[in-house]
Amino acid sequence: MKIVGISGNPYPRSTNLGVLEKIGGELEKAGHTFEVIHSIKDLPLFNPQTEYQEYYEVVNQMREQIKAADFVVIVSPEYMGGVPAILKNALEWMLSEATLMQKPIAYVIHSPHGRLAYEALNTHLKISGAITQDALKLLISYNKRLQKEDGWFEDEVINKQLKALIQNISDYK
Repeated sequence: MKIVGISGNPYPRSTNLGVLEKIGGELEKAGHTFEVIHSIKDLPLFNPQTEYQEYYEVVNQMREQIKAADFVVIVSPEYMGGVPAILKNALEWMLSEATLMQKPIAYVIHSPHGRLAYEALNTHLKISGAITQDALKLLISYNKRLQKEDGWFEDEVINKQLKALIQNISDYK
């Protein structure tokens, strides 16, 4: 299966990007292809009234990467009680052309609190027409976010939940 990943914090040394890359590495070990879409940080601010939207090459590239994928994985922090503006901007660009319609998506909120972002992202994805399931969602918050050098977590319950999420992605049909 061809899988793409998006980090709500796509910058180097981001713990969310690290979690996304860990998930991607495990999916590659299971025989899937995995590619992180780093370009969300380069997207112009969404404006549905913008003339010539079709000329935004970075927007069109992101849309095409997602359309070509069989599955999308999102890992994001919580900022100000919701998803980061950079991720919401990307979601809005995708909504404008129904890019996520019927696209299966798994997501992990990895943040000190995270419950509000978890709920907000679920709402955004439903509005976009994406396919989401409880077995494809995970909230990692508070002290459970502490990671070991190998990318797994110090909390074995979280590791078990993350491995189950990865397996559910791998088995998705």
